[in-house]
Amino acid sequence: MFIHYQKPILALEPYIDHLWEKSVSDKEDIPYEIETIFPEDQSNITFTIGLPYYRAQKNPTDFQEINEHVVEALHTIPSYYKHQIGNHIFGIKFKIGGLYPFTNQTFKSIVNTTISLTHLINFDKEIIEQIIQADSFETRCELFQISFLTLLNPKREEKYTRFRDVLKSDDEFGQLNESGYKTLMRLFMDVTGITPKEFIQIKRINQSLAQLSQKKDIKSHELADMLGFYDSAHFTNEFKKYTGKTPKGFKSEISSTESNQIVQEFRQYISPEHLLFYTSKVHS
Repeated sequence: MFIHYQKPILALEPYIDHLWEKSVSDKEDIPYEIETIFPEDQSNITFTIGLPYYRAQKNPTDFQEINEHVVEALHTIPSYYKHQIGNHIFGIKFKIGGLYPFTNQTFKSIVNTTISLTHLINFDKEIIEQIIQADSFETRCELFQISFLTLLNPKREEKYTRFRDVLKSDDEFGQLNESGYKTLMRLFMDVTGITPKEFIQIKRINQSLAQLSQKKDIKSHELADMLGFYDSAHFTNEFKKYTGKTPKGFKSEISSTESNQIVQEFRQYISPEHLLFYTSKVHS
């Protein structure tokens, strides 16, 4: 398997976290049979260049074939991917709400869904074909970014800027009055599809995953206290709701992983809670 990552051009930094590409040509190169991605506050555009890949949500046995270019919306439940010989995927990972200024739709009803790229975004089909046929990752990145930048809607970008300003002061969410919270709720739902409460909970769960990955002996009650859960039972219930695993089960997985050079090479692109899935030869 080869994996490439690249940061976006300066003009797209407010919206895009990074661009990436994966390809599998040999069975021995598959580092894990099924990749688990826990809920996160980011969405993806993916281009299927090789054979179809398979994605499941919540249930890691109910896989759907992905054989087109799609938007994978922000998800609040675990997602699972099968890696197989012939898979070749080019993708763009967006910051939370980063897709909003490039579409004409809200995200209220598309959380946990996979949507055809051209259904959600007015992307030039000729450019898509050029991206698919490009002979290198770098060329694909250049073609996508130049074309995508032209889709930026200034009015929606203003709303996204207000949203980003809100994120900088998320500690104040709990201090809002009823009217202020309703306004914030509408902004969040339009731009991301989730509520402020769900956003904060995803952040907490991701922080707990990072802590569990780095401190394997940390206790659930310590995490509950650290991250603002009522108690260890509340933390365990929320952890299982968002990840499909108990904290104890997750720690057991971590203990069986092996170090891999990929972790160091791509650490700047892979969030701490996802490093687990780049450290083991076979993950199932």
